[in-house]
Amino acid sequence: MEKIPFALIGAGVIGQVHARNIAAHRDARLRWVVDVDAIRGKSLAEAHGAAFSTSVDEMLADPDVQVVVIGSSTDVHDAHLLASVRAGKAVLCEKPIADSLDGAKSCLDAARAAGVIAAIGFNRRFDANHRAVFDRVRAGEIGAVESVHIVSRSSEASPPAAAHRAGGMLREKGTHFYDLACWMAGSEPVEVYAAGGCLFDPEYAAFGDVDTAALTLRFASGALATFSFSRRTRYGYDEMIEVFGSKGMLESQRQRQRGVSLYQGDKVAADGIFSTWYDRFAPTYVAELDALVTAVRSGVPMSPSLADGMRAQAVAEAAVASLAQGRPVGIADLWSMG
Repeated sequence: MEKIPFALIGAGVIGQVHARNIAAHRDARLRWVVDVDAIRGKSLAEAHGAAFSTSVDEMLADPDVQVVVIGSSTDVHDAHLLASVRAGKAVLCEKPIADSLDGAKSCLDAARAAGVIAAIGFNRRFDANHRAVFDRVRAGEIGAVESVHIVSRSSEASPPAAAHRAGGMLREKGTHFYDLACWMAGSEPVEVYAAGGCLFDPEYAAFGDVDTAALTLRFASGALATFSFSRRTRYGYDEMIEVFGSKGMLESQRQRQRGVSLYQGDKVAADGIFSTWYDRFAPTYVAELDALVTAVRSGVPMSPSLADGMRAQAVAEAAVASLAQGRPVGIADLWSMG
């Protein structure tokens, strides 16, 4: 069976992750790398035996390309996604879909009209521990879900200008976790209340952003989700999920680099948590690519889909409005069919 030809838009940090994984996959090959930075993009393409261009149109004109992975900056996601689906290519787009709700909805509508495989890069759904919690919730082990609690604290803060270009904390970071909460709760989001501030770097405020936030999300089922976000820790990448139900609680715990502890006197010394997000979640990008290849081979839509991305972005935009207005904000359902 021939390998599926992939194109990659964006040769930055996440683009490099995707390029390595595509090149190493038994059923995929990297055909093109596209980036506005010719030096960076050409270097990545040459490292994996791919062609390079600064032009998305040139890449899309190649009939050999079947799948486009979009890892460009958030402010051009929608342009790249629209061009790809209109060219009949399957797509995997990093989150968020666009830097506006209207832009994201246009992308979802175009992908549906084109009838192509369209997936969103919510790689955390492929984490073994998060997935085990989801499966056991669905198996009824904790009864009806009543609340979800998610912690996400980055090990190192992005510079304020770069964070703004990526969409800001409540969009860029938040969409991963709004998706996880909806997925775990098995219900649609209806209202969100967000509070936040600049507790360690006032420069974020110049971009209308925050470095610390707490949110409450209400679902149609009546269940609640709470989120604790920070842009930096002093101890590593900190993420965990609790799902509480009528019969008990399931937890995807903070992951340590190793499971070794030293007991000595009245103290216990244990290894710390992973130092970066990539150290913690590298395997999920491989699993995500496996799922994408399977979807393209079978023609069966991939989960998480672009509609899941639209749902999470609708929560994000309502959260941004809530933060600005200081009150709960309703969430418009823009992801359902019809």
